Amino acid sequence: MGTVYTKANILKEVDKWLDPETVSEFYKQGFVNYRGVTSDTKEKYTEVIAEQLLDSLDALENIERITKAGPYKTPGHKWHPIDPGSPRKEEHIARSMMDHTYNGIGKIIDYQTPLKNVLSDTAGKIDLLSWNEEEGCVYLLELKALGSTETLLRCVLEIDTYSRILDSKKLLADFELPTETVLRKAVLVYQDSQPHSDFNDAKVKKLMKALGVDLFVLEDRDSVVKVHDCKKTEG
Repeated sequence: MGTVYTKANILKEVDKWLDPETVSEFYKQGFVNYRGVTSDTKEKYTEVIAEQLLDSLDALENIERITKAGPYKTPGHKWHPIDPGSPRKEEHIARSMMDHTYNGIGKIIDYQTPLKNVLSDTAGKIDLLSWNEEEGCVYLLELKALGSTETLLRCVLEIDTYSRILDSKKLLADFELPTETVLRKAVLVYQDSQPHSDFNDAKVKKLMKALGVDLFVLEDRDSVVKVHDCKKTEG
């Protein structure tokens, strides 16, 4: 990124997109993915944003649920091997994880779970959905491929937004899961990736705890080597 910004520049953008009419699009904004430090205070952009969000958590309550008429479950979603030639890396990784069981996450029961009700809805798709029977919870997972340069902050805000858009009761019914199942959310990244390194940032980590977003770290597609439970994270 050639341009540098002051702290005030960043905070102005944050406040603009926290408006009730635009907050559901907050996670998509370019500044959420900025890497570098402010020109005046030398703070990481993501830390400035995270701190402001910690003081503005109520604004996220304005994200509206999308009432979905059709099912969340797509019958044709089955395991597929990765196509190394495809540019859609995350989708192919997600497909290859279908029906596998992972430490802390549980069994992957779906990928690319649709959130839109009509084509004009701006919501995306949940990368992975898992069922942890031992913990009695379903995880909404935002997956990032090994070479991803996205910030952890962006990943966290995306999956938090999806959790607010989602009709959790309908999701449980569509996947025939117990009604008392707890809905949890997490980011799934590769070890030593850029989003993984962002977990060292204190304010981003504090925001994750406030939003209830866990972090799972993959060594490869078959092994989750670290589990960071937001309920147990210090800070």
